[in-house]
Parts: sequence; structure tokens; C-alpha cells
Amino acid sequence: MINKKILIIGASSGIGKATAIYLSQKGAKLVLISRNAEKLQQVITECEGDDHKFASIDVTDTEKLDNFITDHVNSCNIPFDGLVYSAGIEGTLPLKFLKNETLEQILNINAIQAVLVSKTLLKKANFSSNGGSLVFISSVMGSLGQPAKIAYCMSKGALTSAMKAMALELANKKIRVNCISPGMVVTEMSSKILDSISEDNKKDIEKMHPLGIGNVIDIAKGIEFLLSDNSSWITGVDLLVDGGYSAQ
Repeated sequence: MINKKILIIGASSGIGKATAIYLSQKGAKLVLISRNAEKLQQVITECEGDDHKFASIDVTDTEKLDNFITDHVNSCNIPFDGLVYSAGIEGTLPLKFLKNETLEQILNINAIQAVLVSKTLLKKANFSSNGGSLVFISSVMGSLGQPAKIAYCMSKGALTSAMKAMALELANKKIRVNCISPGMVVTEMSSKILDSISEDNKKDIEKMHPLGIGNVIDIAKGIEFLLSDNSSWITGVDLLVDGGYSAQ
């Protein structure tokens, strides 16, 4: 990962934050995007190395994000080698309460914007002519169902399917596209969920993961593998990093 330039969307917390710190330890040069500038500044201070950049941008502001990526590359004249799309929102609503706005919001942030930011990033001047790697953070819920998770499951399934189509389309440019699909890992988001349920329900969730609830570093290591040259013959793959959840 030494000197590879990686764009991380959703870098201020959770998997995105852990990935930024871990990749910096491996020598990557990072550009971090999220809505919260204060949190991004804190992430930068925890990263190793110099010359990391960040910008506070809402991922749904496509024009602003497009302009930032293009202006950044023009100013430094160093194209990107990879992308980690870790932006996402969770939604728990039974079918009878679902509304168009909820479906559209979750699908937009979790899937549509991953495709659109890839489109901008892969403009000729913005991305390395030697190829590179795109990694989307999906979920085991993209291929497995769960009650009251219709919108979330739909969005992650869409992201995984889009990844496969992009992998085929971009292979001739030596650009690999893959997903990481985590089970439950300890993040701010998951901790809030666990705090809101009973001890019995917590135990049930733990039992669903034969190797136990995961940590964000487990996901970051998988991301680093897919970004690195060690996975140079891997594309179109949904890598399940879920502690055995999907094996049942």
C-alpha cells in the first residue's frame, strides 16, 4: 500500500475511520470525505504519515463531491489508485411503515452514490492509468434477509449487484471492483442498536456469529487486501467477513 492514493468516503467513524488509520499505517496516502469536519480532523491526527487530506462534504451532494475530486487532482497532479466507499445508513422499519422517502434515502446513500462517485473518480485525469481497485462496503444483509430490514437489505443487495456489473465493465482498464460484506461489528451505530435491545436479544445476535461479534479492524484488513496487489486477480467478488454468520 506504500504511496497508493486512496479516497475514503464515510471516513469519520466506524469502518471508514478504522480503515483510514489502518491504511495510513501501511503507507497509503489518503483523502477522506464525510459530513463532519471535526471528526475528520480527529481521524487525520490518528493517521500515520503526512499529506493526508480531508473535506467535509455530504455524499448526496454529487456536484460538490465531483468538483472537489477533480479540483484536488488538478491541484496536486497525483491521480487516485483506489476507493473505499464506506458511507451508509441503517434502517429498521417493518413493511407497513415504509414510505417512498425512506426507501429512496437509504438506497441513494448506500448504493446509488457509490456508483456516482466511482463515475467521477474514474474520469481519465482523476484515476491512475495503471488501473486500481474500488472497494464498496456492503453487508451480509445484501444477500440474506432480516425482518424489518427491507430497505437496508435492498440497498446493500443493489450495491453488490452494481459492483459485479462494474467489475466486468472496468476489467479491460485494469480496474478491479469488489465488495466487503461484514456481519455485525462493534461501531457507534451497532453499539446504539445493541444498547436498545434486551440481553436475550443480544445473546441471540452473538450466537448468529460463530466467531463472535467482529471489530472494525477485521474489516479494515479485508479492505487493505482488496486494495493491494495481493488481490490482483480478484474482481467482482463479495468478500464475506462475518465471523461465520452466513455459513449457517
